Amino acid sequence: MHYHLRLLVSGLVILLSTPSIAQIETTSDFDQILVTGSRSPLAASQIGSAVTVITRDDIEKRQARYVTDMLRAVPGFAVTHSGTTGSQTQVRVRGSEANHVLVLIDGVRANDPATGDEFRWEYLTTSNIERIEVVRGPQSSLWGSDAVAAVVHVITHSSRESSAFDGYAESGSFGTTNIGLGATVARETWSLSGGAEQLDTDGTNISRSGTEVDGSDITTLSLAAQLRPSEALTLDASLRMTDAYSQFDPVDFFVTGLPVDGDVATDAENFYANAALKYGTADSRLTHHLRVNFFESDNRNLVDGSEDSSSASDRSSVTYQADIRLAANVLSLALEQEKTNFEQSGAINFGDPNQKQKMDITSVIADYQGLSEEKFTWLLSARFDNNSDFDDAVSGRLSLAYDFSNTTVLRGNIGTGRKNPTFTELYGFFPGQFVGNPDLKPERTTSYDIGVDKILLDGAVVLQLSLFRQDLQDEINGFVFDPVTFLASAENIDGRSNRSGAELSASWQISEHFDMSASYTYTESDQEDPLGKNVQEVRRPKHAGAFSLGYVSPGQRFGAALAADYGGTRSDVFFPPWPDPSETVTLASYWLVDLTLQYQLSESASVYAKGSNLLDEDYEQVYGYQTPGRAGYLGLRMNFGN
Repeated sequence: MHYHLRLLVSGLVILLSTPSIAQIETTSDFDQILVTGSRSPLAASQIGSAVTVITRDDIEKRQARYVTDMLRAVPGFAVTHSGTTGSQTQVRVRGSEANHVLVLIDGVRANDPATGDEFRWEYLTTSNIERIEVVRGPQSSLWGSDAVAAVVHVITHSSRESSAFDGYAESGSFGTTNIGLGATVARETWSLSGGAEQLDTDGTNISRSGTEVDGSDITTLSLAAQLRPSEALTLDASLRMTDAYSQFDPVDFFVTGLPVDGDVATDAENFYANAALKYGTADSRLTHHLRVNFFESDNRNLVDGSEDSSSASDRSSVTYQADIRLAANVLSLALEQEKTNFEQSGAINFGDPNQKQKMDITSVIADYQGLSEEKFTWLLSARFDNNSDFDDAVSGRLSLAYDFSNTTVLRGNIGTGRKNPTFTELYGFFPGQFVGNPDLKPERTTSYDIGVDKILLDGAVVLQLSLFRQDLQDEINGFVFDPVTFLASAENIDGRSNRSGAELSASWQISEHFDMSASYTYTESDQEDPLGKNVQEVRRPKHAGAFSLGYVSPGQRFGAALAADYGGTRSDVFFPPWPDPSETVTLASYWLVDLTLQYQLSESASVYAKGSNLLDEDYEQVYGYQTPGRAGYLGLRMNFGN
């Protein structure tokens, strides 16, 4: 790691010393206004954290159907699929755990308490998504327990300000059909938007043996409204519902320890709702915010078509926030009350899994934006959590950004956070497999990152470099085998887990017709094994990267996008049948190459063709779970209005 750090620090020095071609005004991502990097909107160049913004144009250039297809190219992100389309998908950031990444959908906390506080990425399609804000680094002081590694904020079509209608239909490999519709009606003082999408696929075979295919069916509905009765008053409301059915293969615990063909599936429903009131103008000394959020999930596990077990959760929160302008600076003070319920049910068999649990959290948040200096911005935030189940906790963050020149921004960030144990880790029970541990302590983190953003060639080239480190204490091991009961449980691990590395990204608008981007991430994520030896944590590649090349013809009637995503080698754990001990295995590296071609038939209609995994890579991201091979799709898209 020391060699890599020296190399990247040298790169940072070169970036700082490189003369800019011109002092320019740029429209890069660093000038965009973010609603996620602070408790009140702020320009990306004023935030000490590394940020990435994915726009609707970015999504449509690739005609991506899943948000994770776009996240694979974000520095620091590692995406893991347990098989085919619709199967369990996890996202780890900077070597973190999958439940250390907070997902917001139009401001609603979307991580599911009934599935280990992880977000169900396999159900998040790109339909009706306007932009995605990704803020890496410690964000717990702003957004709470799950935000120890990053926040991903998905913002839907509710942000549109003019009437529009769009729709698409797509068909292709593995019996896949995808149809979506979206519409917005906007007037001077109000707007109403909605969307519907149906994605259905026969899928592919997940297990290494057999011929049974595992398919999925996902329906997404959304509705959003905004009312602006006066310049000072804005009312927002949104609803989103996902209904998903996905098949997968069970594990043969007795003979091979690997997935085998079988009739098992998950039927899941997720519901998100929010209502928000804002009173105040851009010039107001005091702006009031009142927000009510609600999330509900229902997850049913099916075996041979009948329900075998289920889990459910609901979470409601009420937040009041006051933004106080102090000359050029802004102080945001917030009070939040959150209530979460968890329910598990199943057959009584050598133990009773049926239970109901709850947790309440009252939080006080303060966030100060120091904006009075022309070139220097500092952000200081603190959060106090009073938790019904754990000790009171305080987390904080200091974020610094210095505009070294009109084309160079230096960044720095330090923050602490806590990740509360999940309901499953605390109370979960799976007959013959797992029993929870109610004595678990929250995980604690301290995170640091520094970086530089550089603009060259009159704004045509944008570079971003970040170095990061996170120290994790009391890490929870969710699979500790008890030789007495022959069941697994969860325990806090002694010692520390360390995550560190570097991220580098570059984008280049080569000409009016060509653009190129690339990213690379180096990650070390270590923890102590039972013998006190540092070992690499599973499913976290040391090396990952992405490359893309885009082309638009004169007149913009034809477009092409080539994307290549690299996943480096990574370790995983294989559990062979008892009494053999677990084994650490290595998963091979791979390249995923996609190509999208589009042609504009008219002002409102276009056709496209896309190929996925064009190299037909045979790879696994989870040991024993096969992933889809080469695939092709054809689609028609219609757009009316702005």
